[in-house]
Amino acid sequence: MRKNYNKYTGILDRFPFITVALILICAVIFILVFKSRFPMAFFSGSSHQQETRETSGYSILITSPTGDQVFKLVNENETVPISIKSKDIENLDYKLKLVLNGDETIRTFNSPPYDFNWNPDKPGRYELVANLVDDKGSIIASSNTVSFTVEYASEAIETIARSMDIEEKKTSALEASEYRSQNGAPLFSFKCYTPPVIDGIIDEWAVYDKAQIANPTIKKENFTSIKDCSGVIYTCWDDTAFYFAVQVTDDVVNQKFTGNQINNGDSVTLVFDTALSDDFNIPFYNSDDSQIDFSPGNFSGIPPEAFIYFPSKSSKGIEIKSSQTKQGYIIEAKLPWDIFVSYGPSDLDVLGFTASIFDTDNLESTELVVSSSPQFEINNVTTLGTLVLIDGGDLTLTGDTKTSDNE
Repeated sequence: MRKNYNKYTGILDRFPFITVALILICAVIFILVFKSRFPMAFFSGSSHQQETRETSGYSILITSPTGDQVFKLVNENETVPISIKSKDIENLDYKLKLVLNGDETIRTFNSPPYDFNWNPDKPGRYELVANLVDDKGSIIASSNTVSFTVEYASEAIETIARSMDIEEKKTSALEASEYRSQNGAPLFSFKCYTPPVIDGIIDEWAVYDKAQIANPTIKKENFTSIKDCSGVIYTCWDDTAFYFAVQVTDDVVNQKFTGNQINNGDSVTLVFDTALSDDFNIPFYNSDDSQIDFSPGNFSGIPPEAFIYFPSKSSKGIEIKSSQTKQGYIIEAKLPWDIFVSYGPSDLDVLGFTASIFDTDNLESTELVVSSSPQFEINNVTTLGTLVLIDGGDLTLTGDTKTSDNE
C-alpha cells in the first residue's frame, strides 16, 4: 500500500516566502517615499536645474525706488534709499545682490534687512534689480526691475555782495594766518553795531553771512537727505559777545535731555579754538578750546538750554531762545566773551570753528551729526573749520545788504 506523504504545511515552512514578500513591500514603500521627497532630476544629476525652477517662485520686490521716480539731490552726500521686501529667502544659504544697469553690483546682502542708502557719483537714469544667487554665482531668482532718475538741483545760497574794502579785509586776514583749508571754506563773522535781539526769530539776521550745516560727519552712514537733517547758521560779534542763529531742518524733533546729556537729543554744538596758530597740530582740547551744547528744548515743558561741555565752566550769562518751525526749529543765542578762557575779540582774528547739528529722530541717542566742516570729531580740534572775525563797519548803514544768488 502506497504511503501518503501529503501533510499540512506549517507557518515555519512558509517563512521564506513571507520574508521575500515583506521585503518587496518595504522596497515599494521606500521608493514611493523617496520619490516624493526627491524629484527624478535627482537621479539624473540635474538637481540644480530643478532647484532653480522651484525657487523661482520666491517673492523679491524692490519697494524703493519706485518706478520712474526722480531724485532731485542737492548735496553730493545725499543718497537714494533702496529697500527690498522678500518672502521665503531669509533662511536660505544664498546672497542677494543689488545690480545697477545690468552689470555693476553695488551691494551684496547676506541676510535681512535688505535696505541700503546708495550714493550716486553722477546724475543720470538708472536701472536696478536684485538677484538671489547661490555660492557659484548662479541666479536663483530675480526681483522686479526698477528704473529711476537722479538729478542734482543747484541750491541757491544767498550771499552778501560786500564792498571792496571788506573783501580785501577777508583776504588779508587769511593771508596773515595759518588755518586748515582742507576743513572747508572759512566762515566770516561781521561785527554788529546793534546786537540782534535774542528772541528765536531769524528775520534780522539777513544782513549777515550765512553758512550751510550739511556735511555728515558722525554716523554718516545714516545720512540720506538735507530734508532729514541740515541747517543754516548766521553769526556776528561785538566787543562783549558772540551771537549766532541756527535754522535747523529736522523732520522729527526729539529732545528730552538736559545738562550734560543735551547732545543725546536734537541739539546744536559749537566748538571754538581761540588760539588756532598756537596749537595748530594738537588734536586734543586744551584751555583755549571750548565746546558748548545748545538744546532747543521740546516746546512742551523742557526749555531751551546751553551747557558748556568744555572747559568745565558755568554757562551763566549765556542767553538762548528757540522756536519751532514747520521744518524743524530755530536756536538763537548770545555768548559773552568772558565764558572763553583768556580771549577777547579783535578785527581780523582767525579762529578754529565748527557748528554741528545732532539728530536723534525717535532714538535714545545720536543717530547722525551734520557739520559746517567736511569733517568733525568730538574732542579732535584738528577737524575744525575756520571762523574769521571782520569789522566791516555798521552793515546796516554801509549799503552792503545787496544780495546775490550764487550756486
